[in-house]
Amino acid sequence: MRGFGAIPINYLAQTADQYMALSPNGEGWDIVYDTVGGSVLDDSFKVVKKYSGHALSCLGWGTHSLAPLSFRGASYSGVFTLLPLLTGKYRKHHGEILAKATELAEANKLRPLLNSRVFDTSEIDAAHQAVSNGSLGKIVVQIAP
Repeated sequence: MRGFGAIPINYLAQTADQYMALSPNGEGWDIVYDTVGGSVLDDSFKVVKKYSGHALSCLGWGTHSLAPLSFRGASYSGVFTLLPLLTGKYRKHHGEILAKATELAEANKLRPLLNSRVFDTSEIDAAHQAVSNGSLGKIVVQIAP
């Protein structure tokens, strides 16, 4: 993320007030891209820059109060990423996106965020618990040959 000029926020380790304080002059962020939804999206509405800030989410389901966003004079966009797959509309474009993602993956330019712990098959319950607890990064379960 940093390579693209973005600043990753660990919502499990920082409150909205703490990551607001990291923004330029503590005035909020130009763009907040939320991939978690729920209360994290609600916090995103509170930390965008006044008047010019924009919150964006690919997981905007649920009931959210737009008041904090409105009081900042900021905007919000939600993207329902499954719509093309469910409706068939723009499916070709999604194929183009996936082809580009494949190209990046094959060029080793994609880096998944992995949890620091690797579980084995005897630790399936612990791996599931880590996911339930909101682990940072994807959980890996090593399956012995």
